[in-house]
Amino acid sequence: MGKKFWEINNYASTGAEIKLYGPIKSGHSWFDGGDTVTANDFASDLEALAGKDVTVRINSPGGDVFAAHAIHNQLLAYKGNVTVVIDGLCASAATIVAVAGRKIIMPANALFMIHNPAIGLDDYYGADDLSKVLNALKGVKDSIIAAYRKRCNVSEAEISAMMDAETWMGAQECLDKGFIDAIDGEVKAVRNGNSLIINGLNVDVSKFKNFAGLKNTTKEADRMPENMNTLVDKAIRFFDSFNKNAAAPAQQAPAEDNTAAAVAAERKRINDLDAYDAKDNAIVAAMITQAKQNGQTIDDIKPYIDTVEKNSDNAPAKNLVKDMIEDNKDSGVNGIGSNPKADEEEAAANDAKMMDSFVKAMDNYGGKK
Repeated sequence: MGKKFWEINNYASTGAEIKLYGPIKSGHSWFDGGDTVTANDFASDLEALAGKDVTVRINSPGGDVFAAHAIHNQLLAYKGNVTVVIDGLCASAATIVAVAGRKIIMPANALFMIHNPAIGLDDYYGADDLSKVLNALKGVKDSIIAAYRKRCNVSEAEISAMMDAETWMGAQECLDKGFIDAIDGEVKAVRNGNSLIINGLNVDVSKFKNFAGLKNTTKEADRMPENMNTLVDKAIRFFDSFNKNAAAPAQQAPAEDNTAAAVAAERKRINDLDAYDAKDNAIVAAMITQAKQNGQTIDDIKPYIDTVEKNSDNAPAKNLVKDMIEDNKDSGVNGIGSNPKADEEEAAANDAKMMDSFVKAMDNYGGKK
């Protein structure tokens, strides 16, 4: 079976939670590169909750309208109480799922977007075929309006016009129009070029037509200062250096008469790294750990450390470097032992642990240290 686009946590005493984070996918296997995941799978998972109260948490740009309708209908038919919490973005098809909640809660600066359904065409079609497509889209739009009308307090004509315009709404407007029942809490939402970054979800908004409407409901991210380019450049070279050192063949052991000098040099390298005070910066501490492992000196990594420390509060830079760390992990380099004397599996585990420490450090960079 392909990967499910939902996650269910069934708690023993406090009900259950369903997380819909990311795109809502259709039942076609080509989306997942494996067996089909269908609405029936969601229905089975929901039924297994046996009527417990359910909180559905949504942070999604939308997706397949038919999958969303199926989930909507299943939630309406569920015998337990269903509360929907919009954890960040609820857009397009995700709004169809949301309005199935008996109670819908939205943080103050979360986003809710409705628009007309669309279809991608990948062949040549005649007028009759296109007419059938248009009729089908009209039927889909009517079904979406019907779902909204069950709970909101605006007319069918107004909803239709809002969908035509691709309308972005904040929590207060959603509350005024009856799309939600309560406003509670806050989430972080900023735009950065064609990206909307909201509660950890990064969405490419270039596909949406009403960018002006999005601007009115979100804050532009602070522009990256010029020295951020330096950070990015140095971070790339830092990880490139790690890759090269990790993949390099083992060096021959020094001749016996040079052993004492080699040991002394290695001891000095480690002591120099240990002497650098990194107690107040988890990222620098992780860099030093990596430097010890791959043979770098404090002079090798000092330029990277200086740049990171100077920009410790810059979230865009932090996220860029974190992405590079994730790419480095995904590349498989953390499975290459950098210590030729270590057992291969132990070396791979050590590398993986080290890279995980980078990721965790980045996650905590803005707050805990």
